[in-house]
Amino acid sequence: MPFQGKQIAHRLPSPTFLLTELCRALAIVALAVLAVRSAVLLDPFGYDTFFYHLPYAAVWGGLGVPYDMNDTVRAQFDGFPPLPELVQGLLWRITGSVNATGVVNFLAFAAFLAFAHKVLRAPFWLVALISLTAPMVLIHTSVDYVDLFGNAWLAIGISSILFAFMFPERRSRALVIGALAGLTLAAWSKYILVPIVIVAFVLVAVMVLRSTASFRFSRRQAAAVLLVFAVLASAPYLKNLAVYGNPFWPLRAPVVGSLFPYVADPLALPEGHPIDRPPQLKDAPQLQVFVESLFETRNPLRYTDRPRWILDQFQWPPATAHRMGGFWGIGTAIFLVLTASMLIAYRRRAGIIATLSGLAFLCFVGVLPQSNELRYFMFIPLTWAATIGMLFKPIQIRFPRAAVGILALVLVLFSYIVSENWRYYEPLPIGIRGGAVLWGADKYWPLMKPGVTYCAVHMAPLGFLLTGPTLSEFSIVDRSKESLCPHGTIVITFEGIQGPSG
Repeated sequence: MPFQGKQIAHRLPSPTFLLTELCRALAIVALAVLAVRSAVLLDPFGYDTFFYHLPYAAVWGGLGVPYDMNDTVRAQFDGFPPLPELVQGLLWRITGSVNATGVVNFLAFAAFLAFAHKVLRAPFWLVALISLTAPMVLIHTSVDYVDLFGNAWLAIGISSILFAFMFPERRSRALVIGALAGLTLAAWSKYILVPIVIVAFVLVAVMVLRSTASFRFSRRQAAAVLLVFAVLASAPYLKNLAVYGNPFWPLRAPVVGSLFPYVADPLALPEGHPIDRPPQLKDAPQLQVFVESLFETRNPLRYTDRPRWILDQFQWPPATAHRMGGFWGIGTAIFLVLTASMLIAYRRRAGIIATLSGLAFLCFVGVLPQSNELRYFMFIPLTWAATIGMLFKPIQIRFPRAAVGILALVLVLFSYIVSENWRYYEPLPIGIRGGAVLWGADKYWPLMKPGVTYCAVHMAPLGFLLTGPTLSEFSIVDRSKESLCPHGTIVITFEGIQGPSG
């Protein structure tokens, strides 16, 4: 009998197997739900969605929406990296649905998971669960803001660098090409990511040129590949330099801003505009504000008028959590400690170097302008997710009990965030009409006539929505003040239709 009992016990699935299958199933379900949500929901709460993301996408996609974008964002359209809204416009044109623009972030996130799984050998399901434990990542998988789009590519580049350092025996051409492609796409996505892209690109170049053979390159091949991607990554900035005399047109270039022409200084807020940090931290060093945002030291656990985590962490009037947090402070602390522990446990000396380098890199990010607005830097949780994923199997082999604990911990943390953010998994079918109702643009439609050109004055972000329920009924010129309206257009303000301009 004891012998039979031992045989039966051996047939039972191991805790690791059960937890692995549960994690895999949860990840697949979560990703499927978010994919549907991203396709059917045009998130109506995003101010920037209607102010410039959709107007830019409409132009890039050649959709013919009768809308002349607001003068305050026209120069940004001319100069900003075009990739996110270009992809949004193509998706909109191919599908015929404006809601398809919300898929862009999910597609980039899926590409990050696929790269982590195939090249970094990190189980996609584990990387997905850890990534989605950061509320900001979860929220941005199905909205028209394009922050996750650029950060997913950046995370591919940075994770590849760490993989090459920790697993020198697994270096390959695919790893280098993937890293450089990710960094290039990130450079084509957001100005604010450029300093990080530059540092990461230099790290890739140093690693490859110092050890070309380990990456399966000759020195000439490595130099050629690096040069090609450097030119590709720089292309939008070289174009701006040639056309406008400023690589970061229309913004004031950081550090050397006085050397280039510009029309906007992102750090000089207009009078009366709330600072993009809590008033209590108005004069605090940027690094301090970043650290407090990362660990949510000032964020309430509950709000009476909004969810705990929202699209941009905006708070009005600005208070202790204005533009702060978004990664969940407790989760941030746990995953940073777990990442460092796994790095050191796998390769002690290299792990210590990687941990210290990672902390230095976080400090570099922390001193960048607006570093407390974590939606701009979502590559951070994506990178720690990829790192834990790439180290999981080696740790599982050496420390099987620790692997069980890691899986259990991830399940608990993921489940808690799901319970706190269930609303962001609901596949709500909301389109332009829903956005117009939320912002109050629909009440103007009955007062307007087809064939007449209207000038919406100081009505951002309603201008785009005023074009009608199918974005084709009414012709709109969007302007910040009436003196900029074309002569003879009918002026509309929040007070109603005012009459001809000029």
